[in-house]
Amino acid sequence: MTPVSRRRSTLQILLLSAGFFVLVAISVASVLLVNKAREDNAWVVHTVEVESQVANLLLDIRRAESATRAYLLTSAPQYLTEYQSAAAGLPAALSHLQLTTVDNPVQVANAAKLKAAVEQRLAEFALSIERVRNNDAVTSIDVLRKGTSTDAVEAITRIGRDMRAEEDRLLAARTATADRTQVLASSVTIAGSCMVLALAALSVMLLRQSSKARDEAEARLRDSNVNLETIVDERTSDLREANEEIQRFAYIVSHDLRSPLVNIMGFTSELEELRGTIFKRIATLNRSASLARRCRKMRPTWPSPSSKAPTGSYPTISTNRSASSSRRSPRWTA
Repeated sequence: MTPVSRRRSTLQILLLSAGFFVLVAISVASVLLVNKAREDNAWVVHTVEVESQVANLLLDIRRAESATRAYLLTSAPQYLTEYQSAAAGLPAALSHLQLTTVDNPVQVANAAKLKAAVEQRLAEFALSIERVRNNDAVTSIDVLRKGTSTDAVEAITRIGRDMRAEEDRLLAARTATADRTQVLASSVTIAGSCMVLALAALSVMLLRQSSKARDEAEARLRDSNVNLETIVDERTSDLREANEEIQRFAYIVSHDLRSPLVNIMGFTSELEELRGTIFKRIATLNRSASLARRCRKMRPTWPSPSSKAPTGSYPTISTNRSASSSRRSPRWTA
């Protein structure tokens, strides 16, 4: 592998790793931002629900007040029923409002004040209705004509206005936070998509360069193969010529060395024949010498004529010694 191809492979691996990390980062950021946007939207919905509860609570108070006034003026039972229906739902609405606004200390305090003011106003409504039932409607109507504004009514109006203002502020802040989260999520998605597209374009460019380099390498390899075949043919022809030259030289050398070798082989055979003849003659001489020695040993010593013949027998020749001497191999020096 050439340094260029090695660098290209390393760059491709780095691009793939970068793309993988970018995708992972985009996925994680998208999940986090989606959860944050969901949470922000939940807070926005929560604020809208609180505003709706405050509005519904004030509406129920107005309904109870209207039903009370109508009952004071007409003493009609349907208005009493309407008042009782509206007043029965106010404690539950107040409790639900307190539970809903428990995350905001300001609204918790406002809800407590509103509850006290509503209970006071309900007590005034109950007192007016009790007067009508005791046939004292004139006093209730006189109170209604002289002034409809009491401390409880002002407190309810003021607290309701404060609660709506606080919720409007929270709604604006939470809406802005949700919008920023949405924008951030969109920005992350767009930036990640752009990065992925850029990495994809760079990968395609590197892939095209790799394909081009591979094609060029294949072309060079084909040219090298063609040149290699030519070189192999040339080397083969050179080796064939050298082999033929060696064969001719070996033929000439063998032809030139044939006559000396024939002469040497003839001389060697003659030496072998001469050696055999020499060894045979030496053996014959050794046997003759051995026989001569044995004969000398076997010849008796005759006395002189002037001497007396010795008494006794002639010396006895040991046949065993002669046989052993005859069987003993002769000793010679080459």
